[in-house]
Amino acid sequence: MRVTKVITWSTVAVFGTLTTLTIAAAAGSRTEPLRKLVVATLSDRLNSDVELSAFSVDTFPRVVVAGQGVKLRLRGQPDGMPPLIEIASFTVHTSLMDMMRRPRRFRHVTLEGLVVNIPPGGLRTSGNAIGEAMKDAPGGDRPSTTPSTSDAQGRAPITIDELIADGAVLRIIPRRAGKDPKEFAIHALTLHTLGLAQPMPFTATLTNPVPKGQIETSGVFGPWQKEEPSTTPVQGRYVFRNADLGTIKGIGGILESTGEFTGRLDRIEVKGTTTTPDFQLTISKQPVKLDTTFEAVVDGTDGDTYLNNVDARFASTSLTAKGAVVGTKGVKGRTVNLNVSIKEGRIEDLLRLAVKGDQPPLTGRVALQTDFHLPPGERDVIERLELQGRFDVDEGRFTNRAVQQKLAGMSRRARGLDEDEKTGKVASDLSGRFRLRNSSLALSNLAFAIPGAIVRLNGVYGLKRETIDLEGTVQMEATISRAAGGGVKGFFLKAVDPLFRKKGAGAIVPIKIGGTKDDPKFGLDVGRVFKRK
Repeated sequence: MRVTKVITWSTVAVFGTLTTLTIAAAAGSRTEPLRKLVVATLSDRLNSDVELSAFSVDTFPRVVVAGQGVKLRLRGQPDGMPPLIEIASFTVHTSLMDMMRRPRRFRHVTLEGLVVNIPPGGLRTSGNAIGEAMKDAPGGDRPSTTPSTSDAQGRAPITIDELIADGAVLRIIPRRAGKDPKEFAIHALTLHTLGLAQPMPFTATLTNPVPKGQIETSGVFGPWQKEEPSTTPVQGRYVFRNADLGTIKGIGGILESTGEFTGRLDRIEVKGTTTTPDFQLTISKQPVKLDTTFEAVVDGTDGDTYLNNVDARFASTSLTAKGAVVGTKGVKGRTVNLNVSIKEGRIEDLLRLAVKGDQPPLTGRVALQTDFHLPPGERDVIERLELQGRFDVDEGRFTNRAVQQKLAGMSRRARGLDEDEKTGKVASDLSGRFRLRNSSLALSNLAFAIPGAIVRLNGVYGLKRETIDLEGTVQMEATISRAAGGGVKGFFLKAVDPLFRKKGAGAIVPIKIGGTKDDPKFGLDVGRVFKRK
């Protein structure tokens, strides 16, 4: 979870620096030799290359430790990589009495211009390096497995009542050269009773980059597990406000989300809800209200998310989904893989999202099962999205009056009814398989039944241009001559009945459908009439 990753890095990396820095300052001197001592001590304790441009200690009436220009680079960092930690300035407030305590106590710490640069590999690599370095800090010389809070507190080198680092930045460096880093602007970050060996309450407000919005979170982090940083416990609640889905190319809407999380960094269980009053795909620009509840497991060390259950509802349709949102080594962004199921929904709700126009082309009950695959990238969502599954529509009716009239006429002829005989309301049942890729919807084994006929089709529907390219057959109850309405025309058509007759009675007529959604063209596929013979 991004929130816990921000808190983790901003806490652990900075704490390691402050621990050694303030202990070295206890000598109470402002001289250049002391500054050099602090740099040397930090370098040794944290296995890092350290810069400290300015440093001072005031001891009256209270102890105030101040410094500027802190830069910390872990040894072994690749060339050209920015420092792990940068602090423009810091101020530590305490007293001589608190400095003499064990653990030493600092009442208030303020950091200005904090920047934490996370190298490729994240907490599993650099986090362990920090954990190993912290074992050399005062009071941390003995290995620990999973210490209890009380035991751990006795070995803590310092405690901090309150740490404030407003205006901080967490920057995640991508694996691929030339790619821009992802930045989290931490507007406000406050931690209480700060110490690696005890639980640390926190509150934070930050901007999430994609989708862009503000996250407010509070909870408890720690105690820090030096031997296995990924097992450090964390719990809390969050509110995600005004998340602009338009920052993801191809979709739109303003999302709000609330939830709670608990667990440890490598397995954080999250439960929450989202609501988006105006969710839409930009291909159709038809907003719908989308509400979801979800349960997920997040690996806070790398951000991978495993969705145990998602229940979503929009308009009159409900769906469930399970899957994962995971990263791939060497690839920017994350891949979404889901299995989506709709047991009883409305086909018009689905079409409203994907098809342009005020009125969806088809209405009816729908059941659907599909695999959902969305790889990362800069292209529009509809161009990247891949779907593969099947659907069933009951009592489907086309909203285009001309299309519905053609179906009614087809039904009349297929049953051999006269022109003046009423057909009633013609509804059709549709089923088939589909595959969406590169904005093109391939349909196979598409079948729909109307009174007197069964239509089977295969082909492609282009979502962007709304073009139709289908071919198949119409299986009728009546023969060709009877479908023509009898009379002279029907008499002469008796000669071609054998071309279309199936075993038993009736006819199978090859057809093709072209044109567009708003102006479909139905026709006899003459070439296949003779080819099939």
